Amino acid sequence: MAKNKSDFDEVTCILPTDIQYLILIKVPIVKSLLRFKSVSKSWNVIISDNEFKKIHHDESKALGRAKLLLLKQSTYEFGFRELETSQLDIIAKGIFLPRKFRKAIILCSCDGLVLLKNLYKTYVLWNPSTREYKTLSCPYFSYNGKVPNACGIFYDSSVDDYKIILIYKSSYAMYSLKNDCWTKSSISHVVHLLHDCSLCDGISIRGCVYWMYYDNLDERNFTIIYFDGKSDELKELPTPIFARENNFFGLMTNIKDCLSLYGGNSPSLVLEIWIMERDEWKLLMNVCNLPTICKTFIKDAAQLFCCTKNGEFVFQEWIASRLFIYDPRQQLLTESQISNHRNLRVISTCLDTLYFPVSKSRERER
Repeated sequence: MAKNKSDFDEVTCILPTDIQYLILIKVPIVKSLLRFKSVSKSWNVIISDNEFKKIHHDESKALGRAKLLLLKQSTYEFGFRELETSQLDIIAKGIFLPRKFRKAIILCSCDGLVLLKNLYKTYVLWNPSTREYKTLSCPYFSYNGKVPNACGIFYDSSVDDYKIILIYKSSYAMYSLKNDCWTKSSISHVVHLLHDCSLCDGISIRGCVYWMYYDNLDERNFTIIYFDGKSDELKELPTPIFARENNFFGLMTNIKDCLSLYGGNSPSLVLEIWIMERDEWKLLMNVCNLPTICKTFIKDAAQLFCCTKNGEFVFQEWIASRLFIYDPRQQLLTESQISNHRNLRVISTCLDTLYFPVSKSRERER
């Protein structure tokens, strides 16, 4: 016999509040927590609390509860795919943005926050798990619908603040979510790299955002540019010596919370994965004897998208949008069932989180 809501209220009244808190904080799926808010008043209070959201967010990040964020290109719906299982969240139960933002351009993401750009100067910061969003308007740049040369989101742990950086040619703007304000700064020594070019999506690691700039004449010649959140400066990393020996290289979402590079060589059909530890590049692994992967990279402009906490690597083709999972322990490459959904594209890895930053101005309003 099914219990009604009053029965649940009686059960939750028996349990001390701190026990309820400890139980709920361990629930990994945000969709479940959102449903649990309707179980009882006490659960609703606990789950709606900003401190609870922050602790759940930090634990999810530490445990690597990331998902693949998918875009259904024909209808601009979104959905999630679990990274650690073969389960696909049906896109028909899509995650919707308000209609006025449906065709916004996806720019970058960090810790469950996704930055989109609408027409003109309007940006949208969005949490796909909770569907919360905040519109932002940068006061410094008025390039109509033009996308920034580079952009990124990063977490500044020194002040417990998420920040957004937008780079346009000789200057950049930074937005503080905590203070709800913009600042503008000029660019000096890396300005020659940012004129009339677009960098890859910013990859956020330990309070820095990294981008890769390619030479149009030689893809083996690239520069890694990064924004150091501690000093609020744009800097360059030297090109690794090993990069000259390969046909192509790319940045990927971090492995073991380290900056990661992948690259391949057409004649030898070998894919290399490198990580930076203690300011030194170290070869993590070679993917050998798998010509399907290397040919895919060369012919179809595929990318190494991310690494799961189980150590599997996720590849995606740009043209056909097919998704492959490589298990290095078994040296096994399998095609994901997402490939059966031809109008889906993987946008980003995205933390499944309740957390949405609240600015000081919003706190005062409350």
